[in-house]
Amino acid sequence: MTLYAPDGLQVVLMERFEPLTSAVDCNGDDGNMSLTFKSKDAFKHAVDTWNFINKAPEKKFLLIANHDGCGPNDERQPYLITKVEEDEAKLTTHLTAQKAPWSEIAGSYDLDFGRAIPTNKTVQRRGLGFFKDLLTGDSDTSKSASFPLSVGTPGVSTAIVSTSVSVSLPLALHTATDRSYSFSLNCLDCYVTGSFEVTGHLSIKDYHLQDFTLSGAPQDFAAKLELGTTIAAPYSPDSLSYNKTLFEAPIPDAGISVPGIFSLGAIVSYDIGVSTTFRGSASMNFGLTASLPNTAVAIADFQNPTQSSATGFDGGSFDPSFDLTALSASVTVAAFSQPKLSFGVDITGIGHLDVAFALKLPLVEATVAAAYSATDQSGLCSTDPDASKTGAKVTTDVAVEVDLLLDAKLGSDTTPSASFVLFKAKKDLSSNCFPIAIPGLTAANSTNTAITATPTLPTTVIGGVTSVPVTAIGVPTVTPVTTVAVKARGWRA
Repeated sequence: MTLYAPDGLQVVLMERFEPLTSAVDCNGDDGNMSLTFKSKDAFKHAVDTWNFINKAPEKKFLLIANHDGCGPNDERQPYLITKVEEDEAKLTTHLTAQKAPWSEIAGSYDLDFGRAIPTNKTVQRRGLGFFKDLLTGDSDTSKSASFPLSVGTPGVSTAIVSTSVSVSLPLALHTATDRSYSFSLNCLDCYVTGSFEVTGHLSIKDYHLQDFTLSGAPQDFAAKLELGTTIAAPYSPDSLSYNKTLFEAPIPDAGISVPGIFSLGAIVSYDIGVSTTFRGSASMNFGLTASLPNTAVAIADFQNPTQSSATGFDGGSFDPSFDLTALSASVTVAAFSQPKLSFGVDITGIGHLDVAFALKLPLVEATVAAAYSATDQSGLCSTDPDASKTGAKVTTDVAVEVDLLLDAKLGSDTTPSASFVLFKAKKDLSSNCFPIAIPGLTAANSTNTAITATPTLPTTVIGGVTSVPVTAIGVPTVTPVTTVAVKARGWRA
């Protein structure tokens, strides 16, 4: 952190030179502080550097102390130093010190948390050069903050939705159109494992936010989405959409804090969303195992959202599977599992920021259509005339989507909530034909085509967040959806 003190005050960070001292005594709240140095060189430099405040009453500097007894709960405590006295025989300096609240002095500063994010700003620290030269080793102890993102329990089944709609019709109409349908969906094996490495940069000037950048990089990230569904309808109802939060909780013992100035905490949640359009009946399990490379990274730029980005997510791997146990017509199902990491940032004297990264990983879609062979000379899926004339035509594809959600309450400044799609890419996995017996299906009652309507997945929102088109931030628009892999009984994709 680089603090730009008010009125051009020089800032000295005690922890930079504390290894050169043999004793530090803040003497409670009596306004005195003593520093005893190990060497004459260190003592002399301290006296020569700080003695300027004795030459005029208005001269002073800020000393930031991070020493036991100098601040509450071993936190950094600023002191306003107005006088320096020396005891050369004991290599001790006596400072006249007054505690200064962070809210009064932290009006302008730059703060990097985790590993520093390069910026085009020149940062200068004053009064540290000599002491830093005397220290050995690397004085930069910053590390990436790692937030665990392991949610869900492998092998545990969770009901997502079970619905049945029955419509009473006049007897004369009942045989013509039955408006009843049923739909059930279970999450058979849904979970996410891995972590997010987080870094960021914060710049405040005169108690106004100038720059806030947050970067998240998934590490050893893997997700499994295995769903089981049973559906039945003699007609094509409107597209049905469901969204369910399976897990949401704060991440304990995984935050970043500069007491009195800045704090960052995180909440992890895990959602399952599904949308389907169907006609007829089907019973199937479908799913996908997906992983992301450790080189993927998403960057949120709060002040310039259009400069936010996500790279490396197109290098993921996908392993689909499906099991089709019954089918009489056609089904299109789109589903996603979505881990979301939401960061709450409190900035003293400024306000509160919310930044969330939501990963639709995977987004999957399967279109399964019952079909009958167009010719008696061959089966549906082969040229063998003895092969099954009925079966299922299946197309599957997968997509990955990275969403950014922003919200803020910064004093009197009003920042509208917004969401952005940082990355979205679709990949066709397969197009297959599976010969299975479908009783009652004939050339006359088979359209050999899937339902044309594409299900619309539930939209990700927080609060009153509104969606922003992908093209608004320069990301190529990709055909939406995701696909589910499928496997007819006895057949493997």
